[in-house]
Amino acid sequence: MLTDFVLIVAISLPVLFLFRRLNLPPTAGFIMTGLLIGPYGLGWIKQIEHVEVAAEVGVVLLLFSIGLEVSLTRLLQTSKRFYLIAAGQIVGTALCGSLAAIALGFGTGAAVVVGFVVAMSSSAIVLKGLADREELESPLGRLVVTICLTQDFAIVPMLLVIGFMGDKQADLRAITQSIAAVGALGIALYLAARHVLPQVIRRLMVVNTPEVLLLFTILVMFGTAWLTSLVGLSLAIGAFAAGLILSETEYYPQIYAEVAPFRALFSSLFFVAVGMLLDLKFVATHPAPVLLFAVGILAAKTLIVLFMSTSAGISLRVSLQGGLYLAQIGEFSFLLIAAATQGGLVTEGLFQYLIAATSLTLMVTPLIMQYAPRIAWSAHARFPWFMRAEAQSEDAPKSSRPVPAVLIVGYGVNGHNVARVLKESSIYYEILDSNPETVRRAREDGELIHYGEVARTEVLRQIEVEGFDSLVLAISDAGATRRAVSLIRGLNPRAHLVVRTRFVKEVEELERLGANVVVPEEFETSLRIFSELLHHYRIPPHIIQMQIEVVRGHSYGLLRTRASGTVVESIQELLLRQLVEAVPIMEGSPAIGKELCDLKLTDPQGCLVISVLRDSLPLRPPFDHTTVQENDIIVLYGNHLDLDRAVHMLSQRVHK
Repeated sequence: MLTDFVLIVAISLPVLFLFRRLNLPPTAGFIMTGLLIGPYGLGWIKQIEHVEVAAEVGVVLLLFSIGLEVSLTRLLQTSKRFYLIAAGQIVGTALCGSLAAIALGFGTGAAVVVGFVVAMSSSAIVLKGLADREELESPLGRLVVTICLTQDFAIVPMLLVIGFMGDKQADLRAITQSIAAVGALGIALYLAARHVLPQVIRRLMVVNTPEVLLLFTILVMFGTAWLTSLVGLSLAIGAFAAGLILSETEYYPQIYAEVAPFRALFSSLFFVAVGMLLDLKFVATHPAPVLLFAVGILAAKTLIVLFMSTSAGISLRVSLQGGLYLAQIGEFSFLLIAAATQGGLVTEGLFQYLIAATSLTLMVTPLIMQYAPRIAWSAHARFPWFMRAEAQSEDAPKSSRPVPAVLIVGYGVNGHNVARVLKESSIYYEILDSNPETVRRAREDGELIHYGEVARTEVLRQIEVEGFDSLVLAISDAGATRRAVSLIRGLNPRAHLVVRTRFVKEVEELERLGANVVVPEEFETSLRIFSELLHHYRIPPHIIQMQIEVVRGHSYGLLRTRASGTVVESIQELLLRQLVEAVPIMEGSPAIGKELCDLKLTDPQGCLVISVLRDSLPLRPPFDHTTVQENDIIVLYGNHLDLDRAVHMLSQRVHK
């Protein structure tokens, strides 16, 4: 088994490199790898069972992660007409396939099997393609996901029908019990998703160990898959249901990040296994019938989806593109073919045709999905009368996130303060934190908070970081902060990124990585001390604020300089700048009744009076012999030091 895995990886690398240079999807490269080294190709791997086990794990992981992305809430909000289209597609395709088989001379049982087989599409390949193209939440994506999901659940009654036709002892009671078991399991899973699992996860997360979340995720994923298999559903459907369940918790971004690496590994083995199924010798012996069968299925399924969708008011472009995406025969059809073979419903020849057609359609699906958008747009341009339907059916889904929107990363003291100010300012915000206890308390307080590590790309994608206008990073981990800034800037180049760091030495690197504003704690403390000291010397508040902004505007350069003499000189330069200050004369001031020349406030070499306001009106200069009165406002011009002396003299109160 290890030899086979090493061989698959070794051959996949050059094939993927070639497909990348040809601008072809990697999924097609994996399928081609399986075709080359499989038992019907070069024969380097003869025991396909080893790969099939890993491939089934890959499908489970793939459908689980897609269930996380789709979410149960969004699925329940899907338009009813999408489910009607899905039901119509299944019934219509099965009926057309059965009638075609009867016309070719097959019996009723074999014809029903053919109809069921061609009605299935590949959830694994199609949903993977939608996720890679970021189309899951588009109108097209919602339509295709709904049809795929409905098909996957339809396999249960199909298997029951095939079993009934193949087993003469089957009765209606057994079928009814199976359907009831599926319904009961569905209700139990829904109740668990809403009321049980969230509470269990919150208690487990008190441990605050990443391995706990990973192990619990694996337990839920495979446990649900096992339960669904007991009632006749496939493992993949159970994994999809598990993903839907966990998507309702605040921990789903981190859950997705934990399973993503395993999904990439095992799902690639699934696509390799698909390529190994195609018997090239059988295709070479019967080229025309096999190709005609495969092409006919691709065309018929595309047209059926197109007809059903346009009849329901979906635009031509979306209908045609969705039909092309769903044109293949799915991997779950292998279950139907195996069940039909065991029941003696299909002959060996029909079995080979079905396997060959299924494998061929699966292999060309990645290429079809790559060119389907261009084909759909061309058809839309040629038939402009569908423009009205386009406008009506493709309204963009309303975003649940208003504009502007801020993401606060880290919900400590700084995060709390930012959230409080944003709330008071009626600015929408969400929170991301990696402490489960913090997440739990914030949820209890009514905050919209996600659990996850900001330095993980999968977490950022799951919370849709590109939808935020501004982000505030208030975490204390310097390494995670640097990586997060780089990742966020790559995913959301237009966001305004404010970053907190402990040390000023991090400022330049964080700005280079993409931060717009970096706030170092050690020198913010220095600025506070500096500000309080200047307040003590009666420097005007707006002047102090100006100086602080000068320091910040130079990325704290005045305070970061290593030469102490340079720091002193810089501060002295600030203090010696010429400034203007207005001083009100309050009751008890020792300057009342004195002339300004006696106070030495008319000397150009010192602090100079440039205006005197009395009863809100300016007096005419010169001011040498102007007598100071109560409630006058004296406007002074001078440097910081001279202004401080003058303000002290004019404001000092006489104690009676």
